[in-house]
Amino acid sequence: MTTLNFTGRRELDRSRIQLRVRQDEGKVLLDVISLGLEGLDLPGAAEVTVEAYRQTTKERIRCGTVDLIQPRQDVLLESFDLVDNIQLRVRIVGTEGDTRGKILAVADRLRGATEDDQDSAPLLKLQRMELGNLVWKFDIDNGPILYVNKRLTDHDSVVNSLHFKALVLPEFVRRVAIWVARNIDDSDDPNSTLSHWISYFDSIGVDLSALDEFEVDDQSYNDMVETWAAECASTFATLVASLDMLNAAVPGEDDFHE
Repeated sequence: MTTLNFTGRRELDRSRIQLRVRQDEGKVLLDVISLGLEGLDLPGAAEVTVEAYRQTTKERIRCGTVDLIQPRQDVLLESFDLVDNIQLRVRIVGTEGDTRGKILAVADRLRGATEDDQDSAPLLKLQRMELGNLVWKFDIDNGPILYVNKRLTDHDSVVNSLHFKALVLPEFVRRVAIWVARNIDDSDDPNSTLSHWISYFDSIGVDLSALDEFEVDDQSYNDMVETWAAECASTFATLVASLDMLNAAVPGEDDFHE
């Protein structure tokens, strides 16, 4: 629950924020998975930023507005060459009227990656691949991977677009959920990709206890898995406000007559 501190700024609920700093082939990357701003009484036009910092080194990443949050993946943090001791802060800054330029809400000193985290896989794997005329493809052989066509003219703009997040990511989550349900008995390793996805589903309110009722030998097993996976995708879509995000990106009827 958010509260007001003595500065008048809201303290964002840290448990609802999911950020990750990781190192890949010598590059330091930031994944903004979820910011947990849904349902908060904040101006819709307020700017959302994530800032990575260590001592005097800082780098700020824009993540849209409160009404149109833009989670980011694989963001290169050019100011850092190691993930050690990187901390993160989320800021909501007013852009209109009396709130213009004011910090309205913040979550500070969020943890980046630790040494233990560096050897674990990111929650969402995005890889470029030759896919012919397909834009994207899901693969599960080495854990959930979302392949994106390497011939896309502007890869970053596509994968960070509202349409990609609203239309592709919920389906990706649904397929991951099927994989989780079918492999739940292999989740003994807390650092495995499977365990990380289980933890993520739990954090967004997915009913994991339902999996205890699934029996592989049951004739309705496949139907139960598909139903549960669809509910996971729906929960995720609600979390990121897929429909509202997409509707907000489409001009209203009145706009066509101006």
